[in-house]
Amino acid sequence: MNYPLLKTFIVTEDIVNFLNKKFEFYMSTYKSDTNINQFNSDKISSGYQTNNILFWNDFEYQNFITNSLLEIISKNLNVDKNSIEYFWNHFLEYQNGGKMDLHKHFHNEDFVIFIYLKTCKTGQTIFYLNDYSVESKKRTSIELLPISGTGAIFSSLVLHEGKFTTENKRIFVVGVKIKTY
Repeated sequence: MNYPLLKTFIVTEDIVNFLNKKFEFYMSTYKSDTNINQFNSDKISSGYQTNNILFWNDFEYQNFITNSLLEIISKNLNVDKNSIEYFWNHFLEYQNGGKMDLHKHFHNEDFVIFIYLKTCKTGQTIFYLNDYSVESKKRTSIELLPISGTGAIFSSLVLHEGKFTTENKRIFVVGVKIKTY
């Protein structure tokens, strides 16, 4: 087996355009889900995030996650498509300044996938491959600048955070579980 802690990849402009189109449509139809607000900001409205859109009744979106997205995940994790089970899909957009606090996803899923949908000069995602001590966190930290079309797939055990930005950083986030039996 060969499961990565962190791997980056690039998606096509068509995928970025499709996801931005879907996000714009979703935002025009639904309010931000304030029950899961993960943004850390002094401002009341620091961003927009969807709820879990895994079962969103949108044919194009369902076709995308069933085909194109599943192919991206399968290829980057080097696992059979039948071994992948979606847990969570959502969009985030930072607005009016904000950051994401240190967190992990291991309580929900096995791997997390980000696809950046806008390019920003700030708002890096910082991954800490080993968070055992302050020294190991510092030694194993990797910063990923939000560049449209850049993706990252990483273990849900990896501690990470989003640095503060006043730009409209936009991310598509997916959580998956892997069946190894």
